[in-house]
Amino acid sequence: MSEVLLLSGGIDSIALAAWRRPARCLTIDYGQRPAIAEIEAASEVCRQLDLVHDVIEVPINRLGSGVLAGQSGSEFSPNEEFWPFRNQFLLTLGAMYAMRYSLNSVLIGTVSSDQRHVDGSIKFLSQIAALTTLQEGKIDISAPAIHLTSLELVKISNTDSAILGWAHSCHASNLACGTCPGCTKHSETMRAIGWDR
Repeated sequence: MSEVLLLSGGIDSIALAAWRRPARCLTIDYGQRPAIAEIEAASEVCRQLDLVHDVIEVPINRLGSGVLAGQSGSEFSPNEEFWPFRNQFLLTLGAMYAMRYSLNSVLIGTVSSDQRHVDGSIKFLSQIAALTTLQEGKIDISAPAIHLTSLELVKISNTDSAILGWAHSCHASNLACGTCPGCTKHSETMRAIGWDR
């Protein structure tokens, strides 16, 4: 399959890039606070892995919520990084991009811990894949690591530490805040790998 990877520049999407070596990688600046750092991380990773990288800007920050949008949480979710319909939006853009470049699959770096969000669940990904394959272009949506932890994904991908070191997982800032869910997950994964020394 010819694939485009939604590359956020975080640990999971970087490991997926190293593992799957997609035809193209796409980073979307949708108005999230850490967009600059995410783009920088993704760009450098693609340069080192010799992958094609594109960035598109589709600002929807006025519709966001939670730490990614620099706001308080939402009444609709207990998760402080909740942004309504974010993955649905990103996957739709990924599918549009895939059609533009004659690709047939969109990869997303969802891992097992992301299933605490509805849009990170197996059911959600199955439903959106059914929707995009129903439409013209029949674009597949895939989360190859959905049954893996971040640590398992990093190990399977055999990602070089110099590449993974570029990961930017902070939800709140272009400089890691150290306390948001993204930073916490990043620290826990690096500690489990043994790279926190």
